[in-house]
Amino acid sequence: MTTTWIETTEERYDEMLGVLPPEDMTGLGFLVGEPSDHNEQGRPRYAAFVRIGDRFFESAEPLTIREFRAVKLGEVSP
Repeated sequence: MTTTWIETTEERYDEMLGVLPPEDMTGLGFLVGEPSDHNEQGRPRYAAFVRIGDRFFESAEPLTIREFRAVKLGEVSP
């Protein structure tokens, strides 16, 4: 699965990090603590945020935990 990433602001990143305890966190970022929806298999999908240096990104589509954990640094770009 290829994820489209949208550059966002540090303020939005921090706001979403603080809105609820994250559902999952990695060295790249986090999933917002409440599902946005569910995929065809019934698995919850969450808004995803990552930070690379001083740049911040949000996924265009929600991700499952498995999809989020598979994201690699080189895959994130606007």
